[in-house]
Amino acid sequence: MVYLFYIEGFRELYCLERLAYERKYVQEKNVKGCYFMKLFVVRHGETDFNVMGRYAGSTDIPLNETGISQAENLSRKLKEEDVRFDVVISSPLLRARQTAEIVCSAIGLPFNVVDQFAERDVGVFEGLTQEEAEREYPEEFKSRCTRTVDYAPPNGETIRQFDKRVTDGIKYLCCHYPDKNVLLICHGFTARAINRYCKGLSFEDMHDFVFGNCEVAEYLL
Repeated sequence: MVYLFYIEGFRELYCLERLAYERKYVQEKNVKGCYFMKLFVVRHGETDFNVMGRYAGSTDIPLNETGISQAENLSRKLKEEDVRFDVVISSPLLRARQTAEIVCSAIGLPFNVVDQFAERDVGVFEGLTQEEAEREYPEEFKSRCTRTVDYAPPNGETIRQFDKRVTDGIKYLCCHYPDKNVLLICHGFTARAINRYCKGLSFEDMHDFVFGNCEVAEYLL
């Protein structure tokens, strides 16, 4: 397993600026033969926290039996559809890595871990149901701190902070795999931030995107 990190240095900035220029030129001139990254985003398999309706966030919980079966079914589906992946990326959290291990064993590829695709840290809400969070932190819950862009549960990430982190991860992928088919295994809210970035949605509209366990979304970047 290879651990990758996005470092905002000269090489990365130059690469991103070059890619942006090339894509703008292709769009304006309708040039054929330009290469784009195809990103396949997968949410990890089911966990007990999903079943119980608990905030998982950065808590490192494993897949349950259903989640393992979902990952195995996804593996078979990907093999049947004969999609050729060049690289597989995973969140560092256990539930995503377990999903990646099952998928990668089926398609014959290793996977790399990119920290930027970890799930949003929701601080003191983690491990709680909505009812428990409302009872234990009534003011924070009433303020809708998990949905407000610049507010978060105590010790958690705001949506803006989280979105910046995920965006850095996307830029890393675009820089290093500009002409590849990339399979990314991550989380529900992470996938929501990716969908927002790829479709140019507002922070308000991003919440309309609902993504089930082991579902797949495809983007061209």
